[in-house]
Amino acid sequence: MSNNSSRRQWLRNTTAVLAGVSLAPAIFATEKERYRAAGIILLNGNENAYGPSTAARKAMMEAAGNSNRYPDDQVAVLKKQVAEFWNVGIENILFGAGSSEFLGSVCLLVSSPKGKIITAEPSYRVWNGQAGSFGFEFKRIPVAVDKTLDLSAMISAIDSDTKMMYVCNPNNPIGTYVEDHLLRNFVNECSKKCMVLVDEAYTEFADLPSLKDLAVKNPNIVVAKTFSKIYGLAGARIGYVIAHPDTIKKVSAFQPWPDANVSAVTIAAASAALKDQVFVKDCKEKIAQARELCYKTFKELSLEYIQSHTNFILFNIGKIGSDFSKKMQAKNIFVQYRDHFGGKWCRVSMGTIDEMKTFCATLKEIA
Repeated sequence: MSNNSSRRQWLRNTTAVLAGVSLAPAIFATEKERYRAAGIILLNGNENAYGPSTAARKAMMEAAGNSNRYPDDQVAVLKKQVAEFWNVGIENILFGAGSSEFLGSVCLLVSSPKGKIITAEPSYRVWNGQAGSFGFEFKRIPVAVDKTLDLSAMISAIDSDTKMMYVCNPNNPIGTYVEDHLLRNFVNECSKKCMVLVDEAYTEFADLPSLKDLAVKNPNIVVAKTFSKIYGLAGARIGYVIAHPDTIKKVSAFQPWPDANVSAVTIAAASAALKDQVFVKDCKEKIAQARELCYKTFKELSLEYIQSHTNFILFNIGKIGSDFSKKMQAKNIFVQYRDHFGGKWCRVSMGTIDEMKTFCATLKEIA
């Protein structure tokens, strides 16, 4: 059973228990609060343990009363807000149910005739099954020795069958990133031969600039953005792409109508979240502190880890064993187990400072 499936099963099994422990208000509580009430620590989904912000929660509650109406006007307001935030045109923005929607729809855009997608290994894979259903094959290029994207090997792998290059920077699940000037050169060169999809889900954690200025001018470059990570709206499901107007029109054709897959509630949340940059700054600082706590523990236990610039860390659990995630789950801590680089690794997402202190103490106990 996957970690996420385990989470859902646990919540179903304990709903009645929670209702019977003087927790009637929990009916209206967030999932995060329900887990906390039962002592569960979720470190397996790259979620923001501090979000949504207070402003975003308030906005969602107020917007719920207008959910009987289509949110066309609200979409227009948010699109203008996002466009101004990134200094692009409203014609360069398209909203969807998380950036993951566009990882699939851009594949669909380039899926005729069939061909190959080049991506790093390891990298974000959740959308790969969807691309495979469109008839794509994947050519996976191992990361470089320093665990960053091997750009030279990736561009050398492009051939006449290549339809798309996928780049996640910073890269999930490793947490490393490629310097901006190197990535820009790479993306520009690749775009001469195929579509390039740049996944910027984690750029805020590393203070990296966006490649949006390339995307608005080049029909073969698409930048995917999300409110799921630093803004703490993973469950709200809202993201967007920044691209050339012609590309936006083509991708929007895969929706019932442009921006159709977002609700009045999620639009309100995203608008409030984008305005609350104090919350973003606070989250980045706390997540950086949490990473340092983990690094210290890994060093004490002589566990290999990869320096991360995101809200997660990949570390080697070969000394502990492949049942590590089960041992952690037995302590009410959910993490992810992965096979990478010929060994056994764990990707742990950063929770609150207190949660990470508990994680570190439990790791020492298990190790």
